Amino acid sequence: MEKKNEYIDRLLQKLQSLEARVSAIKREESVPFSFFREAFQKGQEVMSLLHELEMLQIEDMKHQMEKLVLFLSESESRTSVEETRKNTYAQGIALPAYTNPRNVETKKEEVVPEEVPGVLRSVNDVIQTPPPKLDVKRGLSLNDRFYFQRELFDNDREAMNSVMTSLNAFDNYEEMERYLREKTSWNFKDERVKSFLELLKKGFE
Repeated sequence: MEKKNEYIDRLLQKLQSLEARVSAIKREESVPFSFFREAFQKGQEVMSLLHELEMLQIEDMKHQMEKLVLFLSESESRTSVEETRKNTYAQGIALPAYTNPRNVETKKEEVVPEEVPGVLRSVNDVIQTPPPKLDVKRGLSLNDRFYFQRELFDNDREAMNSVMTSLNAFDNYEEMERYLREKTSWNFKDERVKSFLELLKKGFE
């Protein structure tokens, strides 16, 4: 702090001296050439003092950062020791994992009651939930969708989506193919049509 105040006092002296010299020539009719030499010299002295003051400030900041790093290192070391002591007492205790309630599926899991000897199971117990229907559109990759939309549906996305929605209503591949043969004017010997049908067929395998 003392050194900084010393630099600031010297800087003020130089600036005051330069200010006094500039004020003096204001009253004169002409500016002597010696004024410029003196002014440049005082300006350089001011710049030099400013530079030294800046370097002093940088050094001070470095010391402050070193102290801060040392303090944080010591704090981290103390925290690690305290956590180690706490963990010693907590060994063998299993804490429950946190589950975000928003990620839990709202669909309730099917609870299958245990069979009791001598008790007949109801029809609802015997009947199993049918598997979900095939989502044809989801079964196609993005590249496939763009390709077949261009080649088979004249690049009409709405027409393709309409056909895909209709195909989702069928439970097997044979019904899908029959529907396409009745509702479209495709050449089913065309390799593009065959490729499309092959992808539909794989969805049921």
